[in-house]
Order: sequence, then structure tokens, then C-alpha cells
Amino acid sequence: MPWKKEMLILYPIAAVAAFLAMGCPSPTIPSVPLEELLSAPLDIEAGGRVFTLETYLWRDFMPVSPPDGSDLRAVVRITAVDLQPFPVELDADRLWVINGRIVWETAFSGENRPRDSLHLHQLEKFASGGPKWDTGIRVEVVVRVVTRAGLSFLLRATGQPVHRTD
Repeated sequence: MPWKKEMLILYPIAAVAAFLAMGCPSPTIPSVPLEELLSAPLDIEAGGRVFTLETYLWRDFMPVSPPDGSDLRAVVRITAVDLQPFPVELDADRLWVINGRIVWETAFSGENRPRDSLHLHQLEKFASGGPKWDTGIRVEVVVRVVTRAGLSFLLRATGQPVHRTD
């Protein structure tokens, strides 16, 4: 039976493909060219005000997490440099985390965190579901800031560490 020989070759290939699909998120082709993301400015001006990006990226290895840790999560804060209240006309709708030439692109979750009086100058957004990259690495983070008038800006934070929580 000639099909048996073919099946012996196809089964291992299918098994490897299934393993990779389950364990490793496939690299995505970002909706914005990689070169454009990597050349995004470290601060932007909108409405005569300057804004910067702060990030915290992590994977959770606490006992309630899977044995190989959680997926990558991100909190980003767009900060008004003048420390005045963050304008309601601005929002952020997209996140890119770049590890070499591999890009995780996602929308932010619908989670809204209340701002306390010390952080009225910041907009905080959350995303989860990222790849299981090694902790301790440094990545580039880019967000798309959008205005109610339909303008958009890319804003970047460079050399951001991926933390590990235990």
C-alpha cells in the first residue's frame, strides 16, 4: 500500500505543525509597516501639548498561572508632559510590541481603570493575549493615539523590558 509510506511522512509533519500552532503564536504581518513602527517618535504633539509613552510588560508565573507562564500582558500610559489633565479628545486604539522582526499587534481590552487624582494627566490602557516570549528581553512598544477629529499618531517607547511576576 503506497499510501502508508506517505502517511508515515505526513503524520510527523502534522504533529509538529499542531504543536507549533498551540505553543507558539505565529508572527503577524503588522497592519503598519515595521519600518514605520520603528521610526515612530518618542513623543508627540497634539493640541499644542506634548505626550510620551510609559509601559509595563509582563508574564505571570505565579502558581495560578499555567506551568509555562501566562501570555504577554501590557499596560501602557500615555502621559501629558505638562501634567495637566489628559484631554478627552485623545484615545489609544492599537498596540504593537516588537521583538526583533516579530510583531504582536492587538487592540486594547475594554477594561477601563479609574484614574485617581495623581494620574489625571495619563491615559492608561491594557492588553493581554500576547506571545510567550522570554522574560528579561527588551522590546519596542508602539501605540496609535487617535483624536475625535480622526487624526492618528504613532508613539513609541524603546528598549522596554518584559518582566516576570512569580
